[in-house]
Amino acid sequence: MKKSDDDGDTGEESGFDPEKHVDAYLPVRVNEQRVSNLLQSLLVIGAVFALPVIKLIPTSLLWGYFAYMAIDSLPDNQFFERTVLLFVPPTRRFKYVL
Repeated sequence: MKKSDDDGDTGEESGFDPEKHVDAYLPVRVNEQRVSNLLQSLLVIGAVFALPVIKLIPTSLLWGYFAYMAIDSLPDNQFFERTVLLFVPPTRRFKYVL
């Protein structure tokens, strides 16, 4: 640990004091940017003009793609992992969590 440079320091190592050190982690200012809003609006406009092409895609293909994306994201979902733990026997839970 780092020794404190305060006047009242007795030479002992001191811990992290949030009152002293929190200012270093606070943002000084926030810069606004409008690029993401512009890109979002352009993509919406592009999707509207692409509707004739989107209508040519078979519905079953879209449903299959969305189902694949949903199933693929389940292992990273905390709610799903906790639900699976309900069905794991208590003797094997430590093996599943690790």
